[in-house]
Amino acid sequence: MKSVLHILSYSLGTMLLAGMVSCSEPSFTVKGDIEGADKVSVLLEKSDFHGRWVVIDSTRTNSSGHFSLSRPAPGAPEIFRLDLDGRYVYLPVDSTETITVNTSLDAFDTGFTLSGTPQAERMERFEKDLIALPANVSPDSLAAFKRRVYMDYLREGNGSIVSYYVLTKTLGNRFLFDPVDDYKYYAAVATSFRHFRPDDPHTALLEQTTLDAMRRHNVATGKQQVLEGTEVVLIDMELPNENGDNISLSSVAGQGRPTVLVFSLMNEPESPAINARLRNLHNRGNLNIYQVSVDADQYAWREAARNLPWTTVFEPTGLQSRSLMEYNVSQLPAFFIYNSKGELTDRAADLDELQRKLR
Repeated sequence: MKSVLHILSYSLGTMLLAGMVSCSEPSFTVKGDIEGADKVSVLLEKSDFHGRWVVIDSTRTNSSGHFSLSRPAPGAPEIFRLDLDGRYVYLPVDSTETITVNTSLDAFDTGFTLSGTPQAERMERFEKDLIALPANVSPDSLAAFKRRVYMDYLREGNGSIVSYYVLTKTLGNRFLFDPVDDYKYYAAVATSFRHFRPDDPHTALLEQTTLDAMRRHNVATGKQQVLEGTEVVLIDMELPNENGDNISLSSVAGQGRPTVLVFSLMNEPESPAINARLRNLHNRGNLNIYQVSVDADQYAWREAARNLPWTTVFEPTGLQSRSLMEYNVSQLPAFFIYNSKGELTDRAADLDELQRKLR
């Protein structure tokens, strides 16, 4: 079993520079003992921007099998791996820490133990759970295994790099968690990252991967694309506004004026500029806006929403929202246009297109 990064690349951070680590520079250390390894070469690797693993350091064990490597601490949590003749032990690194690996030459990638951080211990447990999974596992047993992995490693991952790593693991030539069939697991991890690590570069990638997976799931299951021909009646929802009052889309749309339904993240760097342009459209008059935010931080959303003159509501399930599926949303922000009768008549890929269609 190996890790393939076709969809999720671990290398969103800057490549670590080769060379010695200064004693004053924040660093992490990987050390340990490999029983039976007498002066054996051990490589430390991380993936590049294309999912290819690149050697960033190397060392040799001493005659007793001991080794130690230190590198600059990554700017965001990353996965590294030890490589011994094409056999790998994967390591979660948050920042400045020391991870200890104990294994043997014969069972390097199956009989190892990891210690030093809670994440390293969780990584070991997950890898050994995966190793114990039969090669010919039945579909029902595999589904049960994935549910257990979700409960043990994803549900309360709190934005850990291990939960990110779990989504990239493969069984043979396919993902353990298929992005199309298992999009809900991706959405759960993406929501966790948005809440606990909003500035981590993995967060944006997880969110986009989730939205892409949801779109592909719609296509694979034969769900009709929204607005591919004729007008569609209102696809309703009812969500809390910044005051905690539940407001339905049907109470805003179909009230004699066109309505723009917006799906967005309120607490993104580009959000103020997006809301400023929406304000310009709203200030023209004769237009309602119903803005659905899928942010993880409800408090920050509420503070931002108080300043907007249109209906803003909060989706507590985040990227797991059923409405995102029903509207076939594949990117954020997303814009949908209802006419004055409450009929869904159009969608816009961006604000420029929205502005043209509202003329």
